[in-house]
Amino acid sequence: MALEITASRILTPVFGSTIYTWGSLIGIILSGLSLGYFLGGKIADTHPKFDKICGVVFSVGLFIIGIPFFASSVVNFSLTALPISQYTPLLATFLLLMLPSVLLGFVSPYAIKLGTDSLQKIGKISGNLYSIATIGSIFGTFVTVFVLIPNLTVNQIIFGLGIILITISLIGLKKPPKIIAFVIVIILIVPWSSLSTHPFPHNGILIYEKETLFSHLDVIEFGDNRSLYLDGMRHSSMNLDDPLDLVIDYTEYFHLGMLFNPTATNVLFVGGGGFTGPKNFLELYPDVKIDVIEIDSDVIDTAKTYFNLEDSPRLQIFNDDARNHLSTFEKKYDLIILDAYSSNYVPYHLMTDEFFKIVENRLESDGVVVSNLIGSAEGIHSQLIRSIYKTMNDTFPVSYVFLTEKKPTNVQNLMIVSSNNPYEFDRTLFLEAIKNSPGDYLLNELSKPEQFYSKVFDVSDVPFLTDQYNPSEVLINPVTSRIYAESQDVQIKNNEESENSTNLVLGIMLSFIIGMWLLYFKKKIWSVPN
Repeated sequence: MALEITASRILTPVFGSTIYTWGSLIGIILSGLSLGYFLGGKIADTHPKFDKICGVVFSVGLFIIGIPFFASSVVNFSLTALPISQYTPLLATFLLLMLPSVLLGFVSPYAIKLGTDSLQKIGKISGNLYSIATIGSIFGTFVTVFVLIPNLTVNQIIFGLGIILITISLIGLKKPPKIIAFVIVIILIVPWSSLSTHPFPHNGILIYEKETLFSHLDVIEFGDNRSLYLDGMRHSSMNLDDPLDLVIDYTEYFHLGMLFNPTATNVLFVGGGGFTGPKNFLELYPDVKIDVIEIDSDVIDTAKTYFNLEDSPRLQIFNDDARNHLSTFEKKYDLIILDAYSSNYVPYHLMTDEFFKIVENRLESDGVVVSNLIGSAEGIHSQLIRSIYKTMNDTFPVSYVFLTEKKPTNVQNLMIVSSNNPYEFDRTLFLEAIKNSPGDYLLNELSKPEQFYSKVFDVSDVPFLTDQYNPSEVLINPVTSRIYAESQDVQIKNNEESENSTNLVLGIMLSFIIGMWLLYFKKKIWSVPN
């Protein structure tokens, strides 16, 4: 269970935290264990030796220690073999976890065989064994979720799991495996924090990283920019020389809400990130009070430490799930900005008819909702956008779509401005309003007719999203995140040339050790007759 949960931190940055990723993890682990139970029971009847099962556990430990060294290659191979498919995470998970799952499945039937000297005791022994195994799974789950992931890196957890298995297996093994185990610990103990489990390096300098309860968080500096990455996707950027500047273009479109409702005084941001939008609003609109809902407390702390987020009497930050908070917090807003979506993860409970009705209940009568979505207005990547548009229109009959790029078929940030109030969009009036606004944002963008999407969305072939029926993972596939990541040059982690060289040397050394162990295991343990 610890390996399964930790492996999700390798797969979700690439494939998203979707039902396909988690279904692949659960299905492969169960399939491997089932096959291992079958093979282990069969082998146990013919070769019941304690050192053999210890050798199997030792082998699993070695394989797990090797995962960080070949995970990137496995992910890249999977993307090449099955590009843009919901089956890609299944292939990657199979290659990463099938073999250790099968080998771990050997343990239970083999242990029952070794521990049974009479058929009269087999029920008690098997019951005790499966009880211990289940307790171990529960313990591993809780410790991984509540202790390991919040405090250690993915590599440290994986290496730790491998070392634990190797250490346990040494009980029944002789001197050579103990020497191998000692060498492996020495090899890993110094450089393990530098090894990357991700397929792409960042451009820039890594100044902070943490495994939060929700994602892998990186803070990267490149030139005069500092950026926040969550699971490899850039969520915020700050100009170190001008912290209030809007570095990422789409954040300028948040000001659409103030253009539609210039008298707004109570503003809510759903999603904090680096708090670029809230900081900018506080500076430009001195009469505005801002609330921010951010689900990840580590993101809030990072914004305060690295992105110049300061306390203000006009700013309230709520560490909560947006839907839960809006359902229980009795306050109405003039403007709500939904900025919780990502290109590799779509929080399905924040895009349903039930959620939008909750949002509508938190709006004043002339309130406006600005939704930042990722996809395309036309073409194969438009299904999710059109589904959300269709769903929102049931609650907000007035909706306008703004593109952040010229071509409607491009995967990009799209802004949907919705309201119950019949606002009329007039580009000329808007351009005049922009000239008189505190900032000159959107003047160039709204001067281009193509960036206001005036066509009518065809929603006849897309579903209406509800809590009961929400196939968002199907709609976001083909893997929109992959295309969007490439267009934005999004990358996962800092990994300089010296670290690449170190990791290559470590990988070669471990490969040599594993090869020596397999030869020893085959000749000295597995092939020795009873």
